[in-house]
Amino acid sequence: MRALIAVFLAVLLAVSLAGCGGGPDAESLRAGVNERLAQALPAGTVELVSLVRRGSQADTKAPAGETRRTVYFDAQLRLTRDFDFGGWDAPGVAGLVSALGAGPKGISGITSGGNKAGDIIRAHGTALFKREGDKWVAVTSGGYRPAEAPDYATSTAPGAAAILDAMRKVIDSVPKDASPAQQAAIQQELSAAHASIRARLARAADGYAIAAGAEHGQYLRFARALADETKVRVVPLITRGGEENLRLLREGKVSVALAQGDAALDAYEGKGAFAADGPYTSLRAVGSLYPEAVHVLVRADDSLASVADLRGRKVAIGEPGSASRITALRMLEANGLGLKDIAPQELSIGAALVALRQKQVDAVIQVIGVPSDSVRDALEDVPMRLLPLSERAIAALTGSKSAYFPYTIPRGAYPNQKQDVHTIATAALLLTASDLSDSEVAALTRLVYSTGNDLAARGSAQGAQVSAKTALQGLSVPQHIAAAKELDAMTAAAAPK
Repeated sequence: MRALIAVFLAVLLAVSLAGCGGGPDAESLRAGVNERLAQALPAGTVELVSLVRRGSQADTKAPAGETRRTVYFDAQLRLTRDFDFGGWDAPGVAGLVSALGAGPKGISGITSGGNKAGDIIRAHGTALFKREGDKWVAVTSGGYRPAEAPDYATSTAPGAAAILDAMRKVIDSVPKDASPAQQAAIQQELSAAHASIRARLARAADGYAIAAGAEHGQYLRFARALADETKVRVVPLITRGGEENLRLLREGKVSVALAQGDAALDAYEGKGAFAADGPYTSLRAVGSLYPEAVHVLVRADDSLASVADLRGRKVAIGEPGSASRITALRMLEANGLGLKDIAPQELSIGAALVALRQKQVDAVIQVIGVPSDSVRDALEDVPMRLLPLSERAIAALTGSKSAYFPYTIPRGAYPNQKQDVHTIATAALLLTASDLSDSEVAALTRLVYSTGNDLAARGSAQGAQVSAKTALQGLSVPQHIAAAKELDAMTAAAAPK
């Protein structure tokens, strides 16, 4: 009998250990997801209506001696009240992404312009757990990776024959003995229309090139999501970022570009990095897209409490020629620090975060949309904190003629972020020049700002923040008149009757 009991207990122990090896059960997983949703979103916003565990795998990046597993799940959330996940300065898509550990491609149902009570949000999520004794303890939500480039599509507009017939009737109605001025007017208008049509056909055939940004960057991800969303052929271009984009636009090599609001203002006025180029007075904005916040990251175990404490420290400020670097220097100056007061490290965001993890730098400054997948991934590897900017620095950097505005990175935007972080932001702008016609700019405006777009599900978390309601927020250069008229019409149409 004793032998049978011993065998029975051994089997139970083996089963128990096997269960531990597979990570937490569905009930524990549900409790963890509900807890993170409560931290990331306002109370009473969503309810978790279903959660199905889809397996797990060992976390290969776990610290030595620690057992971790990434658990995969499918979840359905129901909104219990109207809610706009695209709010610029409130919990929204950032909190949802962090709470569910889901990439933008893994979340569907977020609607540009706001969701309604009863809407269903679906997500393919991940959660990270570590084993402590015989229990599994949640660590952080999982990360996500950039989406791949989508295929492109084209479309054509009908009605050309009818317009030609109408024009022919106008021309035929002109008397044969019309004055030279009348004949010249007809010829000039027809020639201009012919040239415009040829130019637009060429652009439509080759696609509207958008100077975006670096591979895996947020600008490129947004441009690719836009290309996937629309029926117009949009060609996202890989570049070094906003400064290069503005020069490509000025040289006529692209028709549309993405750039930080502060860099666009410098180009328009011919200041800063663009002083040698002179003012770019024909630069026009289609509209603002989403806020790009100043992130000041330090290790969680460091004693640094404010930006002023960075004096004498090694600080990653960004690569030479990047718009983010210029913003970082201005932010440091507002906090009483110059390059001589720190040990500047000119690194890309990826290299800077690795250096911070390996204690080769003490802080990383980056201007980027919230949530930043690079920051999220780094937070999974090593505990980090976001430093707030002082009220004095925020006031010095923002104002009526500034491209910066006060911004709060809401709690829950990143895993284990317990408090709001006060900082500044500049708007990501969609920009164009004089080569696009008014009708093309109006069409582009409709494509970008139409309600019902789900750019988040197509790979851009920031795409959920694009809305006609915020298209003027943080606008630092003159807006194209055709874009302004189209946005006015869209706003009027969406207003309650």
